[in-house]
Amino acid sequence: MKETPKTDGTLAKIERAPISGDRRGLNPESIDEMFRVATLVVNSGEFKDINTPAQAMIRMQAGMELGLGWLWSLVNVMVVNGRPAVWGDALPGILKARLDCEDIIESDPGQLAKDGENAVARCEVLRVGKHPVVRTYSVNDAKRAGLWKKIGPWQTNPYRQLQMRARGFACRDAFPDALRGLGVIEELRDVEPRQQVESKPKPEIVLPDESHERDSSYSSGNSLSIRQSDEDERRKAQNQQANELELA
Repeated sequence: MKETPKTDGTLAKIERAPISGDRRGLNPESIDEMFRVATLVVNSGEFKDINTPAQAMIRMQAGMELGLGWLWSLVNVMVVNGRPAVWGDALPGILKARLDCEDIIESDPGQLAKDGENAVARCEVLRVGKHPVVRTYSVNDAKRAGLWKKIGPWQTNPYRQLQMRARGFACRDAFPDALRGLGVIEELRDVEPRQQVESKPKPEIVLPDESHERDSSYSSGNSLSIRQSDEDERRKAQNQQANELELA
């Protein structure tokens, strides 16, 4: 809810429609409802890696397209090196929810640890009406990629990382239509990020139906709208013309 000035100077309250939902919770059905939920998420401070409603919306939309609810999308989806990805634990959950996923059979990390340097993680994905897809990832594969003994999860839980690699390859190859090139966070974190090109701050875009004074949650104190920028340029040009006339 917000207040806007009337022509007579008084304030009129604009009632917002409630966000739709069911017994399982909120179910945003429009971009406005999603933005309001995303704003709530940012204001809660519970997700330390989400700083703006726009970031939350991207993760929500990516997960919802995969069949996750908006909250579990925030929990399981991250943007790593500019690419939406899910945690490896979410990958089999997304696929097993599909009727055409028969089973996902994987190596036991405990057994892999017993195999030591000879460990080979294996993942087999069974899809109804399709040939089984089997992918492996070994200690030798990790060594060739420069990952074995790498600082981080590869040191603390290397055989779990082998499992995640085999799982990611098998699931993506068996269900390319469902995952659409979705990345796995454990995998993408090992990829060197692309060099970022420094870009200048862009003015906030104001849509025609949002040209009225908007809620503070829709704007940031550090950005100007295109409308305001144009007005500033116009005033600057007028002042310059006036100075030139005085000099003449």
